Amino acid sequence: MLKQFLFFIFCTIPFIVAGQIVTNELPSDIVQQNVPGEGRIIIHEEEGISFLLDTHIGMNKSHSYVDGYRIQLYSGSGQKAKHEAMNVKSELLELFPDEPVYMSFTAPFWVVRVGNYRNKYEALGLLNKLRKDFPNSYIVKDGNIKMDDL
Repeated sequence: MLKQFLFFIFCTIPFIVAGQIVTNELPSDIVQQNVPGEGRIIIHEEEGISFLLDTHIGMNKSHSYVDGYRIQLYSGSGQKAKHEAMNVKSELLELFPDEPVYMSFTAPFWVVRVGNYRNKYEALGLLNKLRKDFPNSYIVKDGNIKMDDL
């Protein structure tokens, strides 16, 4: 047991010592910003980080839809579902003309939703107002919300 412990200590000492080496040399990729009266910021950036950040920004710009929340007022199927969905939409627009309303069909359901929210908490205010006229309304996660609408 003692031999194993000494072997472990002997193997880890070079790593501990190497981790404590301090050098005064500055790498060529250090970004420095000196502002009089303020602190000094030094950023050590590995190669490829700028490329990854540019790729990430480009992907975000190309995907204009994000996950968010809406309030679902109606979901139905059948012969009268489209007509009922249109009635719910028109009633909602009369009560809340400034709120964006979305009516969609995903076989076999007609769905009416309202609002564009980043989280459930933001949607609660409108949900409480809607419950008076639409008691079965509830908050749903929706992945088709444009960034500009949030």
